[in-house]
Amino acid sequence: MSVDETAWHFLVNPAAGRGKALLRWQKLLPRLKEALPGMTVAESTAKTGMAALAESAVRAGNTRIVGAGGDGTHHDILNGIIASGGLGRVIYAPLPLGTGNDWVRSLNTPRQLDQWLAMLKKEKTIPHRIGVLNYVANLSNTGNASKTNNASIVSNVPPLPWRGVGGEDKTTHFLNITGLAYDAEVVRRSETARYKHRFLYPFLTLLYLKDFIPPAVRIDYDGQTFTGPVHTINLGIGRYSGGGMRLVPQADPTADTLALTFARRLPVWKIVLESWRFYTGTVGRITGVTTTHAKSISITPVTGSLEMEADGEWLGRGRVAAGLLDECLRVVV
Repeated sequence: MSVDETAWHFLVNPAAGRGKALLRWQKLLPRLKEALPGMTVAESTAKTGMAALAESAVRAGNTRIVGAGGDGTHHDILNGIIASGGLGRVIYAPLPLGTGNDWVRSLNTPRQLDQWLAMLKKEKTIPHRIGVLNYVANLSNTGNASKTNNASIVSNVPPLPWRGVGGEDKTTHFLNITGLAYDAEVVRRSETARYKHRFLYPFLTLLYLKDFIPPAVRIDYDGQTFTGPVHTINLGIGRYSGGGMRLVPQADPTADTLALTFARRLPVWKIVLESWRFYTGTVGRITGVTTTHAKSISITPVTGSLEMEADGEWLGRGRVAAGLLDECLRVVV
């Protein structure tokens, strides 16, 4: 048990899961109040997002925080915690209320409330690594992720060689997976989908595959270089994305390196035929797919458009350099 005995402060995203999170939260709240006397709650609104709530909460002295929502919720809360300067002081516990809930799969976070409360009471934590992206977005529409330009806290991230050369320089942080190329295109398309379901992402992955034009990129990672057209690139801390896909099965939330997977341009028939490997941790056995680790990664488009997303939040089109922060977030598992 932590020596920090402040009450748990819940940050709730009622819009998670296209509003279904609100219904579940209302059912859970009476039992939570009974089990956790003294707990406090703040809910996001159209005017106040999760990142702003998290930053305000930490600045107000809350150091034991529960994020109630999906992957995007945790992404925004993380960026708010970092903006507050309180990363090293916070203990964070995710309460899965989203659609995909991919990040918590790597943590084995219980879905049943009784089991979740038992986990919270034990308060066993891991030093969870935090990914950082320095990127240039060439479009004004850069998603909902909170951004910061506090580059002094960045570790192992190469400086962007294109700073100030068109576009807008930005920095954001991620807990789970960053995807580029086709992965990010599917995220962008899914944001406008009428319905939300954990199988929406896999469905859209196959639906738009035949129309995708792989961009040619240059990937520099720990002294190695790949140049050529790619279908997708994934940088992972957690192992799951897209409703249970394991595109970075080699990822470890406590490792000193990012997991890196990239797939060279492949025939559509081959991708469809091998798609079962996306879920079994054997994606690296597909010819043309590289699975490795790296401390620093730089990705530059050579031809075509390179889209980017982090933790399911679409960032834009551009170029990116990635690495890990020195400081970790204590996450309850």
